[in-house]
Amino acid sequence: MPAASHQDLLRAMPTGGRLWLRAGGKSLWPVLLDGDQLQVERLDEPSLRRGDIALIVSAQGQLVAHLVESLEPLVTVSSVGVVDPPAREVLGKVVAVRRGSVRLALPRHSHVLLRGVPRVAAVLKRVPGLRRLVHRVRDR
Repeated sequence: MPAASHQDLLRAMPTGGRLWLRAGGKSLWPVLLDGDQLQVERLDEPSLRRGDIALIVSAQGQLVAHLVESLEPLVTVSSVGVVDPPAREVLGKVVAVRRGSVRLALPRHSHVLLRGVPRVAAVLKRVPGLRRLVHRVRDR
């Protein structure tokens, strides 16, 4: 019998159920790092708020954790504001991050702080030389 995928496990969970997943990639750097553990709470799309980190099934069928930019229609973005193709499905939102031995629960109103990340990144990208420096730090 094949092992259940993370998508299948999340779909089978009741609303409010939680599951830890490993992050892979750099699209939400510095908010999330490659290898961070993400605690995802199962919820449906109407429960999301702008600035949440939503866990979606992408158009290509992959799990993606990105920032909610807008709700109607749902638009998710990377930390630098790159817009994702429309999500196939919403499975939950990130409620905590574990990096090494440190566990950080995202406060109830963290969406207010996180919604500004892409705008700040867009401004900072215009500073000469800063983009190169950020890439060096991120990729080390």
